[in-house]
Amino acid sequence: MHPSELPSFDSLVTSRRQLRSNLARAIATVMLFALVIGSTGLASTHGSPPMNGRMSTRPAVTLALLPASARAAAARTIDLTITVPGHVTTVAAMVLPDNFAVTTTPIPHDALLTGSIPTRLHFPVTWVGRDTTLGFSIVHLGVSLPAISLGPLPSNTSVIAVAPVVTGEDTAPHFAWAPTTLGDPTLRANGVVSYLATQSNDNLDGYTDAVAVNAQGEVVAVLSTNHLWYSAQFVARVAHIVATGNGCHSSLDVQGSSAQGGGVVISKVARRGTATGHLLAGDVVLKLAGHSIDSWNTLLTVLYLTPAGSRTSITFLRGTVTHHAEVILACAL
Repeated sequence: MHPSELPSFDSLVTSRRQLRSNLARAIATVMLFALVIGSTGLASTHGSPPMNGRMSTRPAVTLALLPASARAAAARTIDLTITVPGHVTTVAAMVLPDNFAVTTTPIPHDALLTGSIPTRLHFPVTWVGRDTTLGFSIVHLGVSLPAISLGPLPSNTSVIAVAPVVTGEDTAPHFAWAPTTLGDPTLRANGVVSYLATQSNDNLDGYTDAVAVNAQGEVVAVLSTNHLWYSAQFVARVAHIVATGNGCHSSLDVQGSSAQGGGVVISKVARRGTATGHLLAGDVVLKLAGHSIDSWNTLLTVLYLTPAGSRTSITFLRGTVTHHAEVILACAL
């Protein structure tokens, strides 16, 4: 189960029974500590045929040829040039708040990076990190640029999908666009959105770094290399977590499993790690960073959405005695 497929992170404390049911469907390990990703998603956008013919991709060689609602979002695209010995690649990146940007393209941490927009060429860009779970690289821009406007992921609402077509750093991108409808992210009876990744019956065949824009011009979803439409707000949140966590998500440096009745029972503590001197094998973690922990996957989700290096509180049970400790979370490598 992927963190983006869990109920709203802010509702973790109040949705424990629902979480336990959703997390039981975990299917494949994709990151350290056996974090797993669900199968909700979109068909491949890398050369495979569309699932049906309802999405007819249309070209736009200028912003003016895009639907009006999509123009502002498309204008928040930069040309990102990645230079490594013997190879230069220019791709699109989406500008987020605080001068961060994301692209689906993997970027070596030692690559030379520059960005360009029509009014400013070859400004410096710094590599921040990559979230392999979502499939995005995060960079920091050396200039201040307007960010995209973000909106909540809709439920069965028509959107405009826009993908930049980059031909070079000194050339303004063209765009491919199409109207489509994102799948219902599933609203539970208690009003919690249980999925922040969504399915669609259509795709943008052969295009990457696409965004879905609502009628108000807000970007509501981003298409990843994992072929999933992810909540744009969630992508921006994860990018900020990685950036403020020295390029990685956090770790407690323990192994464990879900405890009967709730919590996580610790089976092993790293000899030199975050929990060393605080947790012992057999302890049951009940709360971390203010969030109740009802399973191993819930613990992983809290760690995933907490920056590495954060000083945070942990509550655990040792025998029949409840203990509290302050820890500094490590980097999940």
